Parts: sequence; C-alpha cells; structure tokens
Amino acid sequence: MSTSTQNEPSKDYAQILENKDEQKKLGSIKHSKFTELIGWLQNWGYNVVDKSKSVKTPGIEFQAEITPQVPYSSGLSTPLYLEFQDDLSDGIILRTTYELDKNIEIHLNTQTRAREIELTYIEINQLVLPMKVSLIRDHPFIKLYKVVFTDRLDKQYFLECMIDLMNSMSLITGKWDEKYYSVPPKETIAKKEKKIDDLELEEILNG
Repeated sequence: MSTSTQNEPSKDYAQILENKDEQKKLGSIKHSKFTELIGWLQNWGYNVVDKSKSVKTPGIEFQAEITPQVPYSSGLSTPLYLEFQDDLSDGIILRTTYELDKNIEIHLNTQTRAREIELTYIEINQLVLPMKVSLIRDHPFIKLYKVVFTDRLDKQYFLECMIDLMNSMSLITGKWDEKYYSVPPKETIAKKEKKIDDLELEEILNG
C-alpha cells in the first residue's frame, strides 16, 4: 500500500510534464502556421501587423491585424483579425467589427421601427450564412467571424475565406443602405405645422 501511494505523486508529475510538452508542441505548431498564413497574406498585398504581444483579450495566443491595400467595394477600411485561440487546437478565427454609417444609424433611430431592424437582420443572416460567416448582433455594431480549420488548409481556400469575410461586410453595408434609401424620412413637427400655416395663409389670400 505504501509503495503504491509513493508512486502516485511520481505518476502525476510525469503526466504534468507530458501535458506541458504537448502544449508546447501545439504552441509551436500554431506559431509556425500563424507565420505561414501571414506570409500568404503579405504576398497577396495585405498589410499585416502581428499584434500577439499587445493583445489583451484572454485566450488569444496569436493575433494579426489585416488591412487590404485596396479598399473594400463598400468603401470600408475596417481591419480584419486573424486569431489563434487556446481553446481551438485545429482552427483559426477570422473576424471583424465595424459600426454602421452614422447617417444610417441616426435615420434608423428616428424611424423607431424595431420590426424593420429585426427583418433586416434576418435578411442579412440569409445573405452571409451560405458563406459560412456568422454574425453577432450588437447594434449598431456589426460583428462577423468565420471559423477555418487548419488541417490540410491550403493557400487558395484560406484567401477565399478572407474574401468571403470582406464580401459579407459589403453585402451587409449594402443591405443597410437599401433600407436607408427605401424608407421615407419622418416629417418633423415643425414641417407639419408649417404645412398647416401655409394652408391657412392660402385660404386667407384666396378669400
């Protein structure tokens, strides 16, 4: 009994060392892949900045900030992020967060049509989900992300995933623009009063 008890701490310590070795090996694999992906992006004209040492979000092991040299079709210049997270051993996250145009946001607020906003988000999800892009609602912010598995990941598919994320941003912006231009602005109280005054004045002038 005593011999077995004495051996248990040794086994636990050996298991801890083994786990540390596995984590170190996995970290090395992730870093190697991270470096490779950055190289692919830079070769295709993306501006890439390694933010791994300055990132403050818990759970992110490696992070790169990505900006295309050519603006998106929607005119946005919001950066994208490539992330390796500690809870994903065989995948990466491509994500971005951007804010709706202030004019659109002000217009939506003045309309006070919650139903229209809900319907728009339903339409947006129908546009981006086939591209395997997910959306987190945080109105007026748009948070998009795409999970990409690294097993047998090649350059073409990876760059296509980047394009999918950028295209989804353009589609979403276009959908909000469509809503903005299709809904007539509300008349202000001042305008309504002015119309009444004009009619009264016309009656007076016409006798």
